[in-house]
Order: sequence, then structure tokens, then C-alpha cells
Amino acid sequence: MYWVDILNQCLIFAIMAMSLNLLLGYAGQVSVAHAAFAAIGGYAGGYLSVKHGWHPFAGVALGMALALAIGVIISIPALMLSGEYLILLTLAGQTVVIIMISNISALGGQLGLTGLPTASVLGKDLLLPSDWLGPLVGLTAVVFALLTWIGESPFGRVLRGIREDQLATQALGKDVLVRKVVVFGLTSAIAALGGGLYGLYNGTVSPPLYSFSTSILLVAIVVLGGRGNLVGSIVASIVVVGSQGVFEKAISLDPQSAALVRLICFGLLLVVVMLVRPAGLLPERYSIGAAIRRLRRGPVVLADDGAVAAEELATTIARHAGARERPADPAAVVQVFDVHKAFGGIKAVDGLSFELEEGRVTGLIGPNGAGKSTVFNVITGASLPDAGTVELFGQDITGWSIDRVARHGMLRSFQDVRVFANLSVFENVAMAVPHQRGETLRDLFLTPWRVMQDQKRTRQATERALAFVGLSKRASAMVSTLPFGEQKLVALARILAADAKVLLLDEAASGISAEWDDRMVDIIRRLAERGLTICVVEHNLSFVERVADYVYFMESGRITAAGTMKELTQEERLVEVYFGQP
Repeated sequence: MYWVDILNQCLIFAIMAMSLNLLLGYAGQVSVAHAAFAAIGGYAGGYLSVKHGWHPFAGVALGMALALAIGVIISIPALMLSGEYLILLTLAGQTVVIIMISNISALGGQLGLTGLPTASVLGKDLLLPSDWLGPLVGLTAVVFALLTWIGESPFGRVLRGIREDQLATQALGKDVLVRKVVVFGLTSAIAALGGGLYGLYNGTVSPPLYSFSTSILLVAIVVLGGRGNLVGSIVASIVVVGSQGVFEKAISLDPQSAALVRLICFGLLLVVVMLVRPAGLLPERYSIGAAIRRLRRGPVVLADDGAVAAEELATTIARHAGARERPADPAAVVQVFDVHKAFGGIKAVDGLSFELEEGRVTGLIGPNGAGKSTVFNVITGASLPDAGTVELFGQDITGWSIDRVARHGMLRSFQDVRVFANLSVFENVAMAVPHQRGETLRDLFLTPWRVMQDQKRTRQATERALAFVGLSKRASAMVSTLPFGEQKLVALARILAADAKVLLLDEAASGISAEWDDRMVDIIRRLAERGLTICVVEHNLSFVERVADYVYFMESGRITAAGTMKELTQEERLVEVYFGQP
């Protein structure tokens, strides 16, 4: 019976740890207030059952709803914070909750509530640890299945994008703010479930059960087991919580000595894991089945496919990309009117006006500090202009958020690439596919069959984009293992999969070899032939000359010259100040 009791506690902690893993491991949102939300569930179940005669589980359910609401409220200011500031905010939340419940007499004060009524399931009282084992195994399985469905869905993929690079995720048209609020509230509710079970199982709820040390223990379990791996959270819960039985029974230490030795051993184990295996005991995406399959087939060798022939690209376009002729009389798709943007006393953009035409590659060149990247930030919504107007397809988009602009058809790449390094090539590109049903919890829970059906469309769109840039053979590779040139192509494939009509490419050829340079030129020219509108910011003038139909020259936040590259290189003033002495 002793070991059944230990197993039950492992399962309860696994429920709380898995919920934290969705928040910390998948979404990258650090919280040290998880025990506080567990306390809400525990005290709701205890108070309502002791004081008002509620069924204990009904009280826990109400506590889950309350924890969800409080989690949403706390997450709103957390949206503006990151790193250590988010830790401090959740630490404050943990402290406030524990202080409040410790000072409310109706909740038992410092002693808490004791003598909680016996819980029952289907008319059977849960009196002994063996009575609890079945229900706890079932609840743990349900929570695992639920969180796995969420974490491995398109919704979970967006969470991983938020963890890797929030701005890049927004630039693909994803509303990250809503998802951060949703995941914070959801994981708070599941933590309340675990906390409610913890209180009912022990027959008491008190502040020490849900103290700051419990929150830290849950964080440590997630880190030890592996962030982004729910199985790892279960394994780590068994290792950490189950070690109590090892020291007390197997080694026969008294409870006080066992607690001290257990703490020391756990700390040493955590240090060793962080040094030797920082991804945790079971790293993200690790599964026993996948490991067995890898052993059977041996290591996967990804061939370096090099530059893709123009003929192969043309075939891909004809079959999959819906190729169409460049318009004979192109219209202005993007129009920028008298835009200003200053940072302190520095005018990065000063009365800028220009337009981008459909089916044409436009170059934007100029010396460092001319404001070229700031222009991209302003017209895509990453930065608000101080004055002026930006129109896209004839609609005023000035002041729109970057994700809204992206959903309207204009996407950008970044000078520093900003790919999701810890995701595969396929996952990077699949995240960009628009209108995926599984990106909302409503679809995941109410129409799961449609979510599964829609995955085929997402896969096909991803495969088309990868084939177009010649990365089909790299689909399963982690982006962090790719050379820089291929990472540039991943970024390009990503915005192609988003079905964008306007592409803004920031330093598309910088830092890549001549081979990748030629490949990028070929791809961009073929995209323009499909009728896409493209603007390229680039310092590689040879690249601009080969790829651009029309070029704007920018100085001190203004357009000071425009024409073909050949025309600009013949202007005496530009030759002297930028192109070099003749």
C-alpha cells in the first residue's frame, strides 16, 4: 500500500507538471506561480465540500474555472513582459495567492482546512490509496491525451513558434497575443485540477502544500524531464516524487533524513542533467517508437542537393504553384505616401514615398543607416509610422499590427533570417500555411475530424513551398543544422507557404556563397513571373542588378534617385557617393 501511495502522488504531480510543460516547454512562458493555481483548485474543493456540502470534485471543477479566469487576468500584463520580468510577475502572483489564503479565517488560515470529506467516483468511496489508483491513472491519461492533442496540433506548432521567436511568428500572420492568453488560462485550470486532487487525496489543504517550493519543484520536473515532451514530465515526476519511497523504504532512512538526502540527490541530478543533457531526460519529440525505428533503419543521411536546376523549378511551378503570366499593365500593389519615422532626434524615414508594382522585383538600395530596414518595419506593422500613409491593394493599412498585415497578403523576411532553429524545416514552413483549422482550441475540441482532414492541405502546401526552393530532401532536418544559405531558403519557403502576394526580402543574398546567390536570383525571378510583387533590400549590388526590374536609391530616410540599376550606375553623383569612383 505504501508504494501505491507513492505512485498516486507521482500521478498527481505528473498532471501539474504536464500542464506547466505546455506553458513552459511549448510556449516558452516561464511561470513560478503554478502551485498558486493548484491552491485555487485545492481550496475551492476543500472549502465548498467542508463548509457547504458540495461534492468534492464539483468544488474542484469550480476551482478550475476560477483558476482559468485568474490565469487569463494575470496573463494580460504578462504579454508585455519576457524573461526575468515574467518570472517576477508570476512570483508576485504566487506570493499574493498564498498570503490571501493564509489570512482568510474561513479557509483555515495558516493551518488550512482539515478533515475533508471522502471523495467518491460512481458511488465508490475513495478510502485507500488503492481506491485512488484507478481514477488517478485515468485522469492522468486524459490530461496526457488532451495536452498531446493540443501540443502536437497546429495550435501547438504556433506555441513553439512563440517560444522560438515571437516576432517571426507574428510576421507569418499568427495572433500570438490571443494564444498566449489562452494557453496561460488553460494550463492554470489544469494545475487547479492537480491541486484539487492533491488536497482531496491528502484529506487536507494548507499553505505548505502549495508553497513557492512546490512551484519550483514543478519547474524542475519539467526541466529534468525535457521541455516540450509530456512523457518526460511523467518520467521526471516518478523519479523526483518516487525517490521519497526509495530513501525511506529501500535505504531505510527516517523521514527527516530521507527528505534531506532526497533534496541533495535531486539537486545533484538536476545539475548533472543540465550539464550533460540540457534538453532533459527525454528531449523534445523523443519517443520510444521513433527511437526503435531509427535503430532499425540506421542514421538518416540528408544529401546536399545543391543548386536546383531551373528546369526542375519550372516543373514544380507548373504543377503545383498555380503559375500565371506577369500582368502586361501592372498596378501599384503597395503605395507609401510621405511616411516619417524618427527615433529620438534621428529621422530614420523622412517623407518617404514610393510604390511597388505587381509582378515586378523592386530593389531598395543605399548606404548603411539610410533607413531601408526601418521602411520594411513601418510598412509591415512592426513599427508604427509617426506620419504618412501605407496602402496595400488600395486599402489603408497604416497602424495595422504585423500579423494583420501578413494575413492581408504582405509578408517579410528578416536581415538576420529569424528561422525557428529548434524546429524542423517542415515545421518551419508548415507554420506559415494560413487558415489552419487546428490553430484554435475551438476547432481542436469541437471539430477534431476537420482538423485532421485539414492537415492534408497543410502538408501539401508545405511540400509545394519546399519543392519550389529545392529543400524537399531537407524536410525532416532541424533548421539549426542547415548551412546559412539553406536557412535563407527556409525563410523564403515559409513566406511562400503563407500564400503572400507581396514579399519583402531583407538582405536576401547577404552572407551566402555565389552558389546560393545564383539560386536565390533564379527563385526570385520565377516568383515575379508568377505575378508576385517583390521588394528586395540588398547591399550586394551585383545581386540587385540581376534580380531587380526597378531600383530606388535611399539616403537619409528619403528616396533620392530611381530607375534601373544601369541608369543609377551612370549617375555621376551616385557613383561618387555610393558606387565608387569611376
